[in-house]
Amino acid sequence: MWRIPIAILAALLALIVHAPEADAGARRSRPLRTGQAGCWNVAGATIACAGTGQDGELRRGEPRAYQDDGDGTIRDKRTALTWEKLSDDGSIHDKDNTYTWEQAFEKIEDLNTVPCLAGFCDWRLPNRFELETLLDLQNINPMVSSPFHTGCSPGCTILTCSCTHPNYHWTSSSQPGSPQNAWIVHFGGGAADTDLKTEPLRVRAVRGGS
Repeated sequence: MWRIPIAILAALLALIVHAPEADAGARRSRPLRTGQAGCWNVAGATIACAGTGQDGELRRGEPRAYQDDGDGTIRDKRTALTWEKLSDDGSIHDKDNTYTWEQAFEKIEDLNTVPCLAGFCDWRLPNRFELETLLDLQNINPMVSSPFHTGCSPGCTILTCSCTHPNYHWTSSSQPGSPQNAWIVHFGGGAADTDLKTEPLRVRAVRGGS
């Protein structure tokens, strides 16, 4: 009968003891890069990034990777989220449309009514953290990467352009301490805040993810 050497047995035991049970089988990922590539001093003047330790120098995180699927949607290859493109044509996708929080869910229902947007019927209102992944901190008004704001002009559709209004957009996340409010994200300057669910704000739908 063969025996396992004590040294090997001890090593296996150590692996079992120190293995984080909560991480078993879990997928790991780094946060997305903010997109910031510039550096500034306390007076707001642009400076060289080398040696500053600022975000614009270090650029930590996963690089952005988007794909326009040509069907009115944009796929984020890092987060596995697929986003509704917005337009400037007066349709349900128009960037200027505003909705109360309740009406935002009605828009989602419309997108999930056959024929569903891009053939998918599982669109939803993004939560706060999902919506914040669209912020690109190098840009302002709107603070998004080019796939979300390219060729936006009057009359363009989700098949011919991509638009983002720089104002507040709804999320599906309520504020527990004041549940009459929900979290909102500002695409002009990147701020996250809360507002009354009766206020008229913008909406961008999402699907997929983990």
